[in-house]
Amino acid sequence: MLEINPRLNNIEVSVIRKISEASSKYKNMTDGKKLINLTIGEPDIEQPKIIVEETKKYMDEDRICYSQLGGVLSLREEIAKSYKSKYNVECTPDEIIITVGTTEGIATTVRTIIQEGDEVIIPLPAYPGYEPLITLAGAKVIKVDTSKDNYELTVDSLKSYVTSKTRAIIVNYPSNPSGVIISKKNRDEILKFAKENDIYIISDEVYSEILFESEYNSFLMDGYRENVIVLNGFSKSHSMTGWRVGYIVASKELRKQLLKVHQYSVTSTSIISQMAGVVALTKCQDLKEKVEIYKERAEKVYNRFKLAGINPIKPQGAFYIFIPLLDVGVKDSYKFALELLEEERVAIVPGVAFSMDGYIRISLIESIDILLEASERIIEFIKKHYMK
Repeated sequence: MLEINPRLNNIEVSVIRKISEASSKYKNMTDGKKLINLTIGEPDIEQPKIIVEETKKYMDEDRICYSQLGGVLSLREEIAKSYKSKYNVECTPDEIIITVGTTEGIATTVRTIIQEGDEVIIPLPAYPGYEPLITLAGAKVIKVDTSKDNYELTVDSLKSYVTSKTRAIIVNYPSNPSGVIISKKNRDEILKFAKENDIYIISDEVYSEILFESEYNSFLMDGYRENVIVLNGFSKSHSMTGWRVGYIVASKELRKQLLKVHQYSVTSTSIISQMAGVVALTKCQDLKEKVEIYKERAEKVYNRFKLAGINPIKPQGAFYIFIPLLDVGVKDSYKFALELLEEERVAIVPGVAFSMDGYIRISLIESIDILLEASERIIEFIKKHYMK
């Protein structure tokens, strides 16, 4: 009998995709309420037109071929400039690899540093894309509930989970799904602790440009470069999901090893997408208008649920609202999501997708009017079935 990797038996299709696909049968129905799909983190705000226009010019004028190993120099130079201007951190083009989206960056990083039998710490709630990759590497995921610490990872919470097998900690701020940003104090303490204990930090910073108030505390800091790997990209900040262009920032020595995995996995990222990334960084740096749109949406939805006696986590960035519903009796969030979809035609992501059952995530990827309509339907559903 032909066999597959047995580790795949422990991996399922993402719950987010399952709910999104389940909603598709309601898309063209004319009876009842119109479907509102708030599942996938796909920005509805259009990418700047100049990105397409300038990239078309490049395609007309230049030969479309493989890029140099690790990515085109011009894009790596612009990324280095960006980190210097935003965070006052010196990084050079030879510390950067251009990846096929941030997702490939995560996969390349895990395959480079994680060995069979290792343990990888993930603070909850967590983006569901990390765990399957760690499982495929033969490592064990150690989950840390951060709800008692305002959904931030702290050194105190870390200490009881670290063992001699701990290889890495994955952090993601602003968080998908909570929108929480880590404080400078907690960031600094985690960096120090990880360095002292020879633990890698993998920092997924793909939402770092979408901040509502606070400054962003990147984990890319001078003095902590040897064990820190930063992942970022253009999908969320510039609405460039289809271009599939992201990047890894790591020390020169670590980059040499990451580059081996990257090369034999994808050869190179599309040069067309990379040139689009150059345009994004050189001609579309002002994202204030986009951020204000997400901020207003977040405030409106947050306040509507608060008014109904339901207490979401207040997001500080990204474009999601994460709502604890344990207090009103929601224990099975997947069942809740399916029944909400069936009855109210609103598709949301159950918290179980982020290893936090009893929660739901709403993606702020529609106009305020549609988001408030969806909020009303969710609230009425909760009142009808739970808040009796």
